Amino acid sequence: MYIKVQRSTPILPFDHDDLNEQQESEFLEKCPIIDLRLVSDQSEVETFLIDLFAYYFQLPKANISADADLLDNIERQVWAKELDVPYDDVTYGRIFCGKNEHGELVGGMSDKGIIMATLFMFDFGDAVGINTSDVSNDDNTFDVGADDFANYSDCANIKELSQLLFSVKSYCV
Repeated sequence: MYIKVQRSTPILPFDHDDLNEQQESEFLEKCPIIDLRLVSDQSEVETFLIDLFAYYFQLPKANISADADLLDNIERQVWAKELDVPYDDVTYGRIFCGKNEHGELVGGMSDKGIIMATLFMFDFGDAVGINTSDVSNDDNTFDVGADDFANYSDCANIKELSQLLFSVKSYCV
C-alpha cells in the first residue's frame, strides 16, 4: 500500500444536505486545513483535530477536548443533536438485524460508532491530507506495510488520533 501526504482538502460538514452553492463555499472556507508534512509537534495536530471535529459535526469547540472519547463523547453529542434529545438520553440500537422463528430480532450490530466510521471511511483522508493507494506512482510519499500504522478507528480519543497522524510525519521526506 502507498500513502500520499499532502495539504488537506476542505470538506463539508456532516449534515450538509440542504446547502446551496454559496453556503457550500462558505462552509469550505471555514474548514480547518493542515499539512502534516509541515507540523512541528503533536499539539498542532491535536488542535487541528479539535477544530476539525467541531467544524465537521457543527459542535461547540468547548465541548471537544483531546481526551474526549470519539464514540462515547463526540459521537454521542452528534446523535443528541441529530435526534434532538438530551445527551444523557442517547441510546443505541442495532442495525442489519434479522428475525428468528419467534419474530425476535437477532444478529446485526450496534449502531454505536456508525457516524465516526462514516467520517473515517469517506471524508477523513481528505480532511487530514492522507490518501492511500494500491498503485505505486511518483505522487506517493511513501510505501507502507499492512501493520505499520494503526487504523483511525483503533484510536479512542483525539489525543491518540493526533499521535497516529503525527507519526506519519517521520515518513515524509
